[in-house]
Amino acid sequence: MEVKSTVDEAVGAVNEIRSFWQKLFGAKTAKPVAQEKRKQEAYVALDETKVMTDIVSQLTTFFRLQDQLAAVLREEELKSKTVYDPDANLMEAALNRIIAQDQMAALEVEIRECMVYRSPKEMGALYSRTFETRDIIMEEQEQARLREDAKERVRQWQRSEEKRDFRAKSAYLVATAILITYLWLLFLFVARLEKT
Repeated sequence: MEVKSTVDEAVGAVNEIRSFWQKLFGAKTAKPVAQEKRKQEAYVALDETKVMTDIVSQLTTFFRLQDQLAAVLREEELKSKTVYDPDANLMEAALNRIIAQDQMAALEVEIRECMVYRSPKEMGALYSRTFETRDIIMEEQEQARLREDAKERVRQWQRSEEKRDFRAKSAYLVATAILITYLWLLFLFVARLEKT
């Protein structure tokens, strides 16, 4: 059900984007010249920045929902690999997974078409630039993750060294306490022998 609701949200976002772009850049039909002149007179200037901001906002919503859907799919796959559920309906789970994957693929195609063919010319090659930049960011994130992993390994090594040092110091302290106790008892024993 979570997969279905996430897919429904993604479909809704794509429909919003599609309707938004159709309102702005919808298919043009042949109209008489008189109607075009009336349309030109009633033309209201659009703020290009606002339009671009709206498009980016809608795309961001779509990609966020797409990431959520992908996360739900990964979670379901992991759950099916690790958790045994004797009451699970395997056919239903398989159908839900296939439907979600098919809808996700269809949404990707539709959003690509919107970004390539229906985006304003002012935004340039929006689709290719977005995915090129995404690849760059993914590489940067991978490098950052590797650095964080290296830092975590160093921190773990430092903690293990601190534990080893603490154990060594504790052993020295115990050995010193035993030696002092032994010397003190020896001193008491020698002092008693001298008294007798």
